[in-house]
Amino acid sequence: MRVSADPGYNPYRTDELFALTMDGFIIAQDIACQHEFVATQRCPETGKPLKVIAQINRSFQGLNEVVAVSLGTGRQYNFIFDISNDVYQSWWAESMGDFYVRLFDGPGRTAASVNY
Repeated sequence: MRVSADPGYNPYRTDELFALTMDGFIIAQDIACQHEFVATQRCPETGKPLKVIAQINRSFQGLNEVVAVSLGTGRQYNFIFDISNDVYQSWWAESMGDFYVRLFDGPGRTAASVNY
C-alpha cells in the first residue's frame, strides 16, 4: 500500500483503475487519479500536454467530468470518469465519515476490460 499525504489519493486502488466500463467511462478510484490520467494524455496533433481547466461534478449520475485543453492547439478534451464503483464510494465514505451522502442511486459500474 502506498502512503500519501495527498487527501485526494485512495490507498486502496485496484487493477481496475483507468479501465473502461461497458458505457465507455474511465474508472476512477479517487480524485487524484483523474488528474493523473489527464497528465498522461497528449494532444494528438502536437504531442503537447493537456491542462485541466474544469471539473464538472455529475455525482448524481455516478460520474465526474474533467475538461482539459491542449497546450499546443487550445482544443478542448473531455474525460468522463466513473465514480460509482465500490472502491471510490468506500474511500469517499471513509474520508467523509458522517458527512458522506451517496448521491448515485444505481449499482456501481464495473470494468468491461482492464485493457486500456
